[in-house]
Amino acid sequence: MSQQTELGTALRALRTAARLTAGTVARRASMSAGKLSKIETGKVRPSVTDVDLILTAVGVSEEAKGKFLEAARAEATEATAWRVLRRMGPWKHQQAIRAIESQTATLRLSLGLSRAQQARRSS
Repeated sequence: MSQQTELGTALRALRTAARLTAGTVARRASMSAGKLSKIETGKVRPSVTDVDLILTAVGVSEEAKGKFLEAARAEATEATAWRVLRRMGPWKHQQAIRAIESQTATLRLSLGLSRAQQARRSS
């Protein structure tokens, strides 16, 4: 189960524990019921603001809210990192490495050997 799905499932559990309908929470959070449903089922990654609005609408404690918002921030950061990596593409990174390797006369690898082992190896 992805973090996105876990967060959505937890938000749904909080809503149902508070005995609130999706429509009520959606209105209180100023979002459509469809968007709330997609967040709860993990089809849409919620923004930190979305999570904050949903938690406020459900009425959770500030302590619980802090933990959920921390998880939402971590997920948003990870999603951004993956998006940047996809945009850059691994092939661009490989091209940069190839360019460096083509200009390198000697390639020295560090194998994590002790100084004594390195000395024996070089002689």
